[in-house]
Amino acid sequence: MIALFFMGCDSLNGPDEKGEFRLSSEKLGSGPYHLMGYLYEESEFYRYPYQGDKVPDIINEGYLVLAEGGGLISLPGFNTPSQINGFALIGEFESLDGARSFYEGYNNVEDGLQFETVSDTVELFQVWLQQTSSGNYVKLLVKDILDREGESGTLFNDVVMEYTYQSDGSTTFPD
Repeated sequence: MIALFFMGCDSLNGPDEKGEFRLSSEKLGSGPYHLMGYLYEESEFYRYPYQGDKVPDIINEGYLVLAEGGGLISLPGFNTPSQINGFALIGEFESLDGARSFYEGYNNVEDGLQFETVSDTVELFQVWLQQTSSGNYVKLLVKDILDREGESGTLFNDVVMEYTYQSDGSTTFPD
């Protein structure tokens, strides 16, 4: 009975309002393949698509494109699997310091933003705003992009992001 009480207390805390995560475009499994996506309300990663798992708010699809030298490279791109609401790019910067300053000062969702379910190519030091399928807002700071290669030689990338989640649907972010 005590264990149930402690479990109940943890669930009352709600989702993490701030944090950092790494979102990979690596395809996992042996077919059908799936990606790992993040669900803010649960502060957890889930497989997508994967029957029985919850649908994440954000995945990194990764796009294979031809590089200037003729080889392939993997570029990150966000998608919201629920196909409701999506992403708006709100800032692009030359440095992490510039992006962080803007990110920390961005406290209210501005009117007139156009949210797309699939982002453009994601780049280093961008700040994105996401509206989740439940109508909540998340601001995302792209801190790092890592080009990777799987054991079989497949290319993918990881995006390291800082986030702030507003879980009550308001347009003002927590301090």
